Order: sequence, then C-alpha cells, then structure tokens
Amino acid sequence: MQYRTREGQLSAADTVTSLGGLYGIATATAVQVPANASKIVGLMVSVATDGAANAASTFAVQLQGDGLTSGTETLTCGSITVDGTNASNGNFVLPFQQAISIPVIASNQVSIAGVMAGDSGTVEMSVTLVFDA
Repeated sequence: MQYRTREGQLSAADTVTSLGGLYGIATATAVQVPANASKIVGLMVSVATDGAANAASTFAVQLQGDGLTSGTETLTCGSITVDGTNASNGNFVLPFQQAISIPVIASNQVSIAGVMAGDSGTVEMSVTLVFDA
C-alpha cells in the first residue's frame, strides 16, 4: 500500500475547494499515482469545524485528474450539526475510513478537493488516498 495526503481549509458552502497543502511541507497540489498502482483502495478523511455557524453540513471529497480512468469521482464522507453555542474543551475524532475501488493510471495526477453543503463555520479537511501499490 502507498498513501498520499493533502489538506486545507474549505472556503465556503457548496464550493469545491482544492486541498493542496501538506501540513506546511512544500509539495505539488495534485498527488502522483504510484508507478505500480492500478487503483485507489481506501479513503481516509478528517474534518474539523469551529462550529461558528449554527447549521447542518455534509462533507464530500472530490477526486479528478488524468490519473482517474473513469473521470471525476465525488464521495460523501461525513456530516455535522451545530446548534447553539459551542462550549467545549475540544475533542479528538478518528478519521472516516472507507474501502473503495477506483481504477487509476499509474504515474498520472489526481487532484483532491473538499466540499461542504451548509456552512458550519471554519472547516479544515485532510484526505489520504490509499493506493494498491
């Protein structure tokens, strides 16, 4: 297995936002499909919100690029409801994990983006793709 991660802040509700960061490490925005990979076999996603807006939101990951044989894929990965004032010392939530099977073209590029429907405040998303290589 090989893993490729990107992260970033989602900018607004109903807007596809490119996740091109890697925790301050200089990197290309898109990920390169490993040379011996034939498919993406797993998806790991973490989403955090400050809950500044009272709303219900759902979250999705969108994959696109010449590394995908079937074109753009959009996969739902979670939801949140914020109702009232946030009063918490914080909490730690394990990432969403899902087995998937998306054919890829080795050595080509896949861009990772995040999407939220509904505005629950400032949102951070991190996505890891698991390749079969």
